[in-house]
Amino acid sequence: MRRHDRECCEQSFFTDLLDRADVMTLAFHAGEFPYVIPVNFVYRNSAVYVHCATEGRKLDCLMKNPGTGFSVHEVLGIDREQATTRYLSLYGEGRASLVVDDEEKQAALAALAKKYRSRCTLPVPADMLSRTAVIKISIVSMNGKKNLPTKRDD
Repeated sequence: MRRHDRECCEQSFFTDLLDRADVMTLAFHAGEFPYVIPVNFVYRNSAVYVHCATEGRKLDCLMKNPGTGFSVHEVLGIDREQATTRYLSLYGEGRASLVVDDEEKQAALAALAKKYRSRCTLPVPADMLSRTAVIKISIVSMNGKKNLPTKRDD
């Protein structure tokens, strides 16, 4: 990272941003070009969970190569006078796997429902659970960066 003064490596920074952010950009290996997609997610037990259909491009990519990249950001404002953006961001790498344990799936879906204040039925009924895939991304590494407003920006 070129701007070491903006680097954030504290676990509390990662946890706070992952808990607050609504959307994560997730990248899979997909041949010549990466497959990058915004997803709703939840961070729990040092992993990221997303839900999806039981078939589709995300799962096809995961089966070929479980290595993923991800990023989350929060724009705090644009400082036009200084020609800069004020932000918090993180990016990382992880290994994606399909959650097969029904108890872990239920817990991840319940955590997603809580985060997004969903009105879905919990626990998820068995027929719906069988039609829903949950991907767990075990985080390998993360790094963060911030450019906070200065007193002058207020």
